[in-house]
Amino acid sequence: MMLLSSMTVMPKIGKSIFFSTILITLLAVIAATSQPVVALEYTLENHTFELGTRARLAHVDAEENARAASLLIRLRATSEWSQQFSTLFELDSVALGWQDEFSNGEHFNGHPVIPDVAGTDLNQALLSYSPTNTLQLTLGREALNLGNQRFVGTNSFWQNEQTLDTAGFKLEFGSASNVMYRYVDNANRINGQDAGKKLSPTDSNYAANNGIRPPQFLGDHDHNTHLVFAHFKEWDLSQIDAYYFDMEIKDAKALSNQTLGLRYEYKGRWNALRTLAHAELALQERTDIHNDALLQFYDIGGGIGFDHHEITLNVQRLGEKNGVSFVTPLASLHDHNGWADKFLLTPNSGLRDYSLQYIWRKSPIKIDARYHLFNTDDDNSRIGKEFDIDVGYKINTINSVLLRFADFTATADGFEHEQRVFLMFTHNL
Repeated sequence: MMLLSSMTVMPKIGKSIFFSTILITLLAVIAATSQPVVALEYTLENHTFELGTRARLAHVDAEENARAASLLIRLRATSEWSQQFSTLFELDSVALGWQDEFSNGEHFNGHPVIPDVAGTDLNQALLSYSPTNTLQLTLGREALNLGNQRFVGTNSFWQNEQTLDTAGFKLEFGSASNVMYRYVDNANRINGQDAGKKLSPTDSNYAANNGIRPPQFLGDHDHNTHLVFAHFKEWDLSQIDAYYFDMEIKDAKALSNQTLGLRYEYKGRWNALRTLAHAELALQERTDIHNDALLQFYDIGGGIGFDHHEITLNVQRLGEKNGVSFVTPLASLHDHNGWADKFLLTPNSGLRDYSLQYIWRKSPIKIDARYHLFNTDDDNSRIGKEFDIDVGYKINTINSVLLRFADFTATADGFEHEQRVFLMFTHNL
């Protein structure tokens, strides 16, 4: 199969791309449900080549509506050159339909943002060297997910992942523990490589921003960042993560920070009842904002599971002090604080997220429903509420279908009611 070339899809062929996306999705579902299961994978001695794809439709119902069709194709090559050296390459290509009917972070046209961008890009290019069985050195561009991705993640729900240009190491010790260090030189963000510092004169935000792209919508952030992350798994029911992040973001200096944190997770069983709990605390200084504010973050929750059911209660706080709030600029932001993406940047008043989650699992179906109450941190006043639900169908080990719905209801000025719906088919990703 030929890789989709880098392109900007013209409006006159938007419908063609959309119908092609639908057709590919339907054909892929039909093929995936046929037996036997076959992955699009080719293996030579010490070299593996894989093809993955994801087709998606998205709709936003707000003051202004939006809709998008997108198709991701990913080529992945892994090679073992010796017992010590290995390489990983991933090439992504994304095509879009309905481009005039949504903003995507690279270009704005007055419609809501659905952050999927068209083009072809090198997603990963990583060299690994393992001088011993417990030590791995890495250099290159990588998809890096740390813990639950609250602070560092790929934001991989979107078609264009966030990957980092890094150098570092990972050292394993004990029975299942490790410590990792990465130096980050650049963040390749979901807005894409064409989202440069200047806006197009046709962009709806051109006049308001004097032709300059806001830092949060840049496709790349130049970094001088150090990430230290330690994972301790020496117990049957518990694990601990400790981390220190020193993020200097040259293209968005206001988001630079130093963060120190600790997370504990517990998963146990009492007869037929499953029990789970977590507690996390982090302290942060916004290094480019000199107001002596030591900001707090905590995430506390617990729940029970029985048979196919699981229910959890959770409260997460991104603290505020003197009008400055806790930030997580390298996080997988879509995964946290609601799928309507209302809090990608923490409000200056901070954020408290009180949530209830219910999960039902019975192979091949999984339902994940969440209800959020969002308050400010400074005076705990109501911002809004949100209901989210996923319905996932795992066709087999490499194919799946997902329907995602998010409904945000605003109760404070500055926020709008919004509903978002996503339908997607994924193969071998």
